[in-house]
Formats: sequence, structure tokens, C-alpha cells
Amino acid sequence: MSGLVEDVARPQGASTASAMSSAAAVRVLGSAPVGWQRCIPAILICLTLVRHRVLMLFSALPLNDFMTYWAAGRLFLSGSNPYSSTSMFAIERSLSWSYAQPLIMLNPPWTLPLIALLGVLPFETAHVAWVGVSLVLEAISSVALWRYFGGEKRTQWMGLVLFATFLPMGSAEHMGQITPMMLAGLTAFLFALRRRHYLLAGVCLLTLGLKPHLLYLVVLAIVLWTGQNIREKKWRLAVGAVVAYAGATLGAMLFNRNVLGYFHGTLHAAMDTSCGVGGVLRATFGMEHMWLQFLPTAVGTAWFARYWMRHRHEWTWEEHLPLVLLVSLCTAPYFWAHDFVLAMPALAALAVRMSRTRTDWLVPSALYLVVQIVIFTEAELLSKAWMATASLLWLVLYCAGMLYVRHEESAVGAGRCNAV
Repeated sequence: MSGLVEDVARPQGASTASAMSSAAAVRVLGSAPVGWQRCIPAILICLTLVRHRVLMLFSALPLNDFMTYWAAGRLFLSGSNPYSSTSMFAIERSLSWSYAQPLIMLNPPWTLPLIALLGVLPFETAHVAWVGVSLVLEAISSVALWRYFGGEKRTQWMGLVLFATFLPMGSAEHMGQITPMMLAGLTAFLFALRRRHYLLAGVCLLTLGLKPHLLYLVVLAIVLWTGQNIREKKWRLAVGAVVAYAGATLGAMLFNRNVLGYFHGTLHAAMDTSCGVGGVLRATFGMEHMWLQFLPTAVGTAWFARYWMRHRHEWTWEEHLPLVLLVSLCTAPYFWAHDFVLAMPALAALAVRMSRTRTDWLVPSALYLVVQIVIFTEAELLSKAWMATASLLWLVLYCAGMLYVRHEESAVGAGRCNAV
């Protein structure tokens, strides 16, 4: 795996890296346009995924993650402790929660002004509205990311194909997760950066903090990149982020002054959340070894340190964000399979690159299908922790796809040189 990631991270040449982004480099190489005919086999294969998405969308909404947001919003509005397991359990039982243990919200205090809006509405109304908003944000983000990474306007329907076949999105909607809002915020951040609206980009970073452990490497890259370019008015990005986080936190404290103390009392519960690679390590070698939960994070941080040192001088978000994003998700202290809704920028970047080569879409779409079947079907037979760990296949798929695309681009470039 490390060798595969290193190959993907290796620059294609100093002149190319410094002169253009990945999307521009592909346009220079040229390739066959994408049409419906080329994609028919892929679409037929992906109908299985569309079916799963539709079934999840129209099945009964479970009492799960959304329930914790709504209950915490109600407690916050009433001036009570939104992180109290006892109070949360009482509300959850009133909603027919049948398990012996309560679900507790672990999101930081700056999330509370957002979920307070949910607590104003009746539960059923808020739940349906939340799913509807998630669908809209995911669809818009998928198309926008297709365009951001260089996809042409006439082929932006492929962004909707990704949206309709990406099972982590369906799972996030079904469980009422907050990650679709994080995806929308990340997308808005990228476009704000491209347009040099640094203050707005900093404000968009507030959404990355809704579940900060997932994108820790992305945040680290943003901090280092901002510091490296501090003289180019990019310090406004830091100002925007500070104002957004401080404003949301102070707003929560003005309404309920004890929220910071309440949140501090839940940190031990977050440490007991064992899922993903760290959770599997603890389940294998002993749950008492809490440090194993953070071993993947240490590995991810070490990888990023080397990656940043190699690419910091020619850093572009189009080129380097996808890999950093995937490594961050895969090495987070804990993560679930549905958290990989945040992998959409990497998938969009890869799909755009592939659309500009003479790629036979049959094989990539088959691999795309197999990866999702393994993650959401076979791995679930073992446990949710194993299903989350199987999500590392998204990193493998991206790395293998990028190696293939670069090989095809090199072949096109060599062919043109020989023709000349």
C-alpha cells in the first residue's frame, strides 16, 4: 500500500508540476470526448448501485444519528446539557429507541447553533427535511466537484452518475449523518479559494470542524499552505476561520454558557468509540490499549509530513487534495463507512482524468461496483468496524486509477512526440 501511495504522490516532472494543474495538464495531452455510448456498459453495471441507493432512500428512516442531533438541539434550546447521556436517553426512549444504551452527540459546541434549528421542528418533519437537504447538497457538490477538477460542462451529468451510485452518500442520508454538510462546505471552500475569496473560504472551514477528526490532514495542509503564502493576502483565510469558529462557539455559549464544560465531559465517550483501523487493532490486541486507536493517525501524519515537504513548493489543491483527503479519512482515529461521503472530491478528480483518456469504462465501473459490494455487503457480515476498515479500498481504487491514468496520458504524450 505504501508503495502504491508513493507512486501516486510522485510528481510527473518539475516543469509540468510548476506550469499547470492536473486538469490543465490533461487538457494539453488531449483525449477522446466522453459520450453516452462509451458509458452505456458502465451505467448498466452501476444500475445495481442505483437500486441500493433508491432502496435506502425510500425505506423507513431509522432512529440513528439524526436522532442524536435532534435530541441535542432540543436540550440545547431548553438550556439543558446537550451532551447528557441521561437526558438524551430520555428523549430517545420517547422516540421508541429500543436499545439499552443511549446515543450521545459527540460533535463540538460550534455545531450546536446548527442543530438547534432542527430542534425547533417536530421530529418527523425535521428528519425528512434533513434527508432532503442532504440530497440537494450532495447532488450540487457532485456536479460542482466535476467542474472544479476540470470536467466539461457538457459532461457534468457524470457528476450526477457518481452521486446516484455512491453508496456512502446513501448510507449517510439513511442514517441522518452530518457529513453531507461537510462535503458541501469543503466544495464551497475550494471554489472560494479558486476565486481568491479567502475570507469566505475561511468561513467555509467551519463545516470541516463538525467532525474534525476525519479531515485532520486536510486542515493541517490548509494551515501550512496559508502560512507559506501569508504575504499574498491569504492570511484572510485564517481570519475567516477564526471568526467563524469563535462566532459559532460564542453564540452557543451565549445561549447556554456551560456548553464547553458539558462537551469536555463527553471526551471520554469519544475515546471509547472504536471503529475503523484503530478499532480493529484494539479489538484484536485488547480494548484496553487505547493508544492503538491513534496508531493509524500517527502513520498518516508521518506520511503527510514527507508528502508536504516534497510538494509544498508546487502545491495545488486540484492536484494534491484528493490523495491527502483519502489518507486523512483512512487514518482518522475512528471512522465509519458512511463517512466516506467525503471521498467524493477524490472520486470526481479521478473520473475527470479518466474521462479525458481513451479509457474503456467497463473495467473501472466493474471495480467501482466490486469495491462497494465488498464494503457494504461482505464486510458487514463481520462487524461495522470491519466494514469501516474495508473502506480503505477507496484509497486503493484511487491510487490504482491514478497510476493507470498517468500511464495513458504518458502514452498519448509519447505518441504525439513520435508523430512530430
